[in-house]
Amino acid sequence: MESAALNSKYAGIDADLPVLIVGGGPTGLIAANELLRRGIRCRLIDRLPVPHQTSKSFTIHSRTMEMMEHIGIAHRYLDTGIKSSGFTFNFENTDAKPILDFSTLPGRFPFIMIYNQNETERVLRQHLDATFNFRPEWGTQLLTLKQGESGIEVGLRLADGSKETIRPRWVIGADGVRSRVRECMGIAYDGEDYEENVLQMMDVGVSDFAAGDDWIHYFIGQDKFVLVAKLPGTNYRVLISDMGEADKDSLGETREAFQEYVSAFDDVAALDEPRWATKWRVWKRMTSSYQSGSVFLAGDAAHCHSPSGGSGMNVSMQDTFNLAWKIAMVENGEAHRSLVDTYQTERTPVAKQLLEGTHAMHEIIMGHGQGLEDRVAMTQQAGWHDAATRRISGMSYNYCEQLARYNDDGLAGPRAGDRVSDAELAPRVRLFDLTRHTRFTLLLAPQSDVEAGLAEAFATSAAKRWPQIKVVTVLAKGSEASIREDVFVDTDGDLARQWGENSVGWAALIRPDTYVHARARLDRLDFITDALRDTLVEACL
Repeated sequence: MESAALNSKYAGIDADLPVLIVGGGPTGLIAANELLRRGIRCRLIDRLPVPHQTSKSFTIHSRTMEMMEHIGIAHRYLDTGIKSSGFTFNFENTDAKPILDFSTLPGRFPFIMIYNQNETERVLRQHLDATFNFRPEWGTQLLTLKQGESGIEVGLRLADGSKETIRPRWVIGADGVRSRVRECMGIAYDGEDYEENVLQMMDVGVSDFAAGDDWIHYFIGQDKFVLVAKLPGTNYRVLISDMGEADKDSLGETREAFQEYVSAFDDVAALDEPRWATKWRVWKRMTSSYQSGSVFLAGDAAHCHSPSGGSGMNVSMQDTFNLAWKIAMVENGEAHRSLVDTYQTERTPVAKQLLEGTHAMHEIIMGHGQGLEDRVAMTQQAGWHDAATRRISGMSYNYCEQLARYNDDGLAGPRAGDRVSDAELAPRVRLFDLTRHTRFTLLLAPQSDVEAGLAEAFATSAAKRWPQIKVVTVLAKGSEASIREDVFVDTDGDLARQWGENSVGWAALIRPDTYVHARARLDRLDFITDALRDTLVEACL
């Protein structure tokens, strides 16, 4: 078994451990990566003796691919995954075949990446090992977790059966729907079950599948549902949902039931012997709080829902992508302690939208017993396609309400709280390339020589007061100013197209998780200054 000793470079066993992460799945692995790349020691434990070798989740969405690109591992998915165009909806006994086409999304990843969760976890573990010499501690169980005036005390049972007491300053509970961290903190996990549904799925070879491998296919009957999607390699993922009629005990019986359901929609496709199969019932629940002092919940420990649309693993990883940089900046003395409290205020609304969105999709594809005519009608509502694709992909989630005080309403384009819009500034130079680091980015976009001087003066002052920021200046298309380090020209006007056609120069403060933290015209830079002062610790000059 791998032990804490293997992680001694970053996570030595002592009373000064900054962060304990509980849960070795994708949510916990993202947390470890974001902490380690900022120099924060951590331990990552999981009660399982070895990593999962199978997977329920198999979709990586556009916003998550942007996150993977920021980390530096998007190429791993692009090299070996399958790009799916989106979802097709095939309703029984009707010609209605609506689609959700993800090629309409903005950014570099307008598709659904098909990639098994266990392989996603493997990619993340390999990256942690190669980059930070860091590995999870398998077979290590959290027994107790107490938080008081003197801090946090955690009791562990290690893989060899021995016990250990540690005192981390922060704990991230990424330990799933039956979270031991949540239980120790006494945080409620309220909601309901989809009692009418039994979900079963298998990974299996399929021959003569006429619908094709470029889309994820939904086949929908009044009392049954079948999903078929091509996986990397030779397998397909086949999932069925009904009111319990196909719930069998043996794998052979399960295969027969699956074949019967697939044949109801495709009388030619034939299933091979399954490589793996599982079944479960779906919960729709959400924690009453993401945070208790210096203990945080993330992923399935904080929210669970219908798998409709395949957003769960994505939103879970985005939880810790939001949280870990905040803990790191506070731990490093770069940000005020109040920054970590924004994790709950920002991610709670996202979880609510996630539960509402997946439930709406669930009612369309797995609302067993409901008439198909009404369910088809849901897909014909105005705006359904764009709203669904942006929500499922994660591109619509924002923190605009929480950061509204830092937004200059006089500007077109992304607001404070919006996802950063990428732009091509020159061949092989993109805005996302310039923000792929662990600090804040101060983006300045003057439109004239006078504004360029104003921007440069502000950048010089801000960089001295807040060395936690990196300054990037993008001059307007056609500018003949000399180009220096971190000064670029909007060569083809793509920045203006993506960020709004504004007649005045502007500035944006971009967070490490590539959301806009503040946005203002260059003659109203108090919005930027207020955001910096409220968030970051000022240097002693």
